[in-house]
Amino acid sequence: MITSLNGSWRLSDLADSNALYLSADVPGSLYSALLKNNMMENPYYRENEFISTALSDRDIAYEKTFDIPEDMRNADRILIRFKGIDTIAEISLNGSVIGTAENMHREYTFDITDKVMESGNILIVKIFSPLRFIREKNERTPLWGVSSTVKGYPHIRKAHYMFGWDWGPKLPDMGIWRDVELIGVKGAIIDGVYITQKHDEGKVTVNAEITAGRICSEGLSAKVTITSPDGLEREMYADFTDGKKVSVCCDIEEPMLWYPRGYGEQPLYKVCTELISDGETVDSRSEMIGLRTVTVSRTPDNEGDGEEFAFVVNGLKIFAMGANYIPEDQIISKCSRSKTEKLLKQCAMANFNMIRVWGGGYYPEDYFFETCDRLGLLVWQDFMFACSVYRADVEFCENVKHEIADNVKRIRNHPSLAMWCGNNEIESMWQYWGIDADPEYKKDYLRLFEALIPKVLEFYDPVTFYHPSSPSSGGGFNDSGANHKGDSHYWDVWHNFKPFDEYYKYKFRFCSEYGFESIPSMKTVMRFAEKDDLNLMSPVMEAHQKCEAGNEKIMYYLAQMSHYPYTFEGLVYATQMVQSDAVRLNVEHMRRNRGVCMGSLYWQVNDSNPVISWSSMDYYHRWKALHYNARKFYAPVLISADGSDPDNIKLNVSSEKTAEMSAMIRWRSRNADGSVICQGMTDITVAPLSACDYIVLTPENTGISEDMRDKAYIEFTLIEKGIRLSSGTFMFVRPKQFRFADPKLETAVTDAGNKFRIVVSASAFAKSVCLDMKGGDCLFSDNWFDLHGDSVSVYVGKSKLPEGMTAEELKKRITAVSYFEALGLTEKE
Repeated sequence: MITSLNGSWRLSDLADSNALYLSADVPGSLYSALLKNNMMENPYYRENEFISTALSDRDIAYEKTFDIPEDMRNADRILIRFKGIDTIAEISLNGSVIGTAENMHREYTFDITDKVMESGNILIVKIFSPLRFIREKNERTPLWGVSSTVKGYPHIRKAHYMFGWDWGPKLPDMGIWRDVELIGVKGAIIDGVYITQKHDEGKVTVNAEITAGRICSEGLSAKVTITSPDGLEREMYADFTDGKKVSVCCDIEEPMLWYPRGYGEQPLYKVCTELISDGETVDSRSEMIGLRTVTVSRTPDNEGDGEEFAFVVNGLKIFAMGANYIPEDQIISKCSRSKTEKLLKQCAMANFNMIRVWGGGYYPEDYFFETCDRLGLLVWQDFMFACSVYRADVEFCENVKHEIADNVKRIRNHPSLAMWCGNNEIESMWQYWGIDADPEYKKDYLRLFEALIPKVLEFYDPVTFYHPSSPSSGGGFNDSGANHKGDSHYWDVWHNFKPFDEYYKYKFRFCSEYGFESIPSMKTVMRFAEKDDLNLMSPVMEAHQKCEAGNEKIMYYLAQMSHYPYTFEGLVYATQMVQSDAVRLNVEHMRRNRGVCMGSLYWQVNDSNPVISWSSMDYYHRWKALHYNARKFYAPVLISADGSDPDNIKLNVSSEKTAEMSAMIRWRSRNADGSVICQGMTDITVAPLSACDYIVLTPENTGISEDMRDKAYIEFTLIEKGIRLSSGTFMFVRPKQFRFADPKLETAVTDAGNKFRIVVSASAFAKSVCLDMKGGDCLFSDNWFDLHGDSVSVYVGKSKLPEGMTAEELKKRITAVSYFEALGLTEKE
């Protein structure tokens, strides 16, 4: 029996109820309540962040009056469960303290049987200032943390990003951020269900281990029903004897296996678990599982001390493709199931098969994993520790132990869960960052991430692969920054100002972080800025750039790659183009090295606020150039050019298809005006799960001599049965050095049933053609593409446009610019 206590509560300032006394939603927070009641300025607008941080210097109280439902009054015990309190809190019921909380990432359950009344219960949750808490702790024991945050944040088990990060503002909100519920226990309650699988030829044996919180001493049994996707039910029973744990198992013949996106389907089996006492179901839960095996292969190389780092699903070594995921909002209560589902679907649209949940946020909601299960997105799940030094005393370790247990038990059965990772960058931080911290804390690191967490996992989830840190070569401070084993974070391009071709020097085994910043779309910029702010070095634009010297780095790389943008719109365009090109070059390089490298997760897919950052989708889910091009470079089959030697350009095809395919490569060398110099076609056979060079282009067969390289280029396409699978462009020089011709872009819009067809034409080479719609948003079937004196058809679904829009109206609102127009070039340049 469960009754929700969500909904309207009263929120007050503990020091002065006259200063704050209002209605507040639970789940919710202080900031969300203040915003709803017009008592706080939008913290994302201009420089409002700086007047918002101090709001968390107060102590607050949530209060709720409730009655016990009729059907719960005969329960053996009555519990109250808080699924998330942010963060330092004291909970009282009817004047008696029933418990405290000190970890945002934990659930807290209290037995209130002896304190609850049938009606008129007064529940008060006092929440104390996180700023004061960390300030006082840090004065006594200073702990090192990243410089873009509020000092002292490692002292509190609260989402670190709320104290600021190099893409996020300092908004350390507080509140009751997840559900609150009353639980009536009659006989027993399900404490956990752990499902494991044994895969044999043509059969999967599913084992369900049920743990019960028992009150009754006898007569308790468990029933587990597994329903296959075709509706076939299998029932299993087991009696509890004198313990709190039983196991049941069944064989599933001809199982329908779950695969990550691009390698197979995602059939889901429903598992319903019931506790039965004296013939009555006293508790139950349902969940969806997928039948699959997943692990990480770390097979040593035949020579040297290197080893692979490859995810293996159902015996298949996959090339992981995706990005890092951060919290979707600085104010968590503004997140929602619909927003998360939209974001993850847009990841799937960009051909992701994996997403990494970064360790400086919080453990996602159940619906995050449920959506990944359906979409076939593997989840690399960090535990919530990042870039910090922690004091692992007895109290802290006990707190963390409960945190790990709570979240592992909640997440472990999802088929999308591929790996647990101890933390973000802390092992490598100790080795390479030169941090100013007591070396004794290195022992605390080992105690936490190589002893405590593995021990908890051994008890609650011994099957899922555990990686102690990211990046890491396996732990123990053993060369965590190595490129020949483990995973890598590569930041020389961007943070250390290295050129893009620096990527070619490395053969990463798995690159789990790398990236490049850009400015979000003008529509997004105008949500947080005014026209007078449209200068990259203005106070407002600097306030929305959290990376140290980030805007300077943007301008440095633009100076290397691009003409100078004369308008702010041109600047936005140029940064997105350069960002996309930077990430694309590394992905293509890694995919050409399939077998050595087995994964790419760029930093980052999303934003938590409207900001200049590394994201491929901005805060409002508007796609940058990078996200449109991720759909191309993460396509199942990719053709790319290795131009590290411009006299011997290798055309490579990498395939994540599990079957052999026949295809054709067509290439053309062209002048800037789009005219063809030379061309060729080659039939090829592409092996499954492979990468291979098929054609070498030289000055002799392309007709492009060294003195032509600033006005000639190569375009290439992979074709299967007349369908273009993948294409690309190779330029010998940087865009700022190329002598572009005016492409004279034109668009035409026609009705095409439930969508509109937009034909974009160019009379010459048009690099990075960007389409947009004035006065609204839409998702194009393709965008940020190259034209070669030809045309392409792009489609827009009508369901996402204003009702009744005609082709003529859409034509007036569509804009198309290439590098030539966006940077204000003329042909003589």
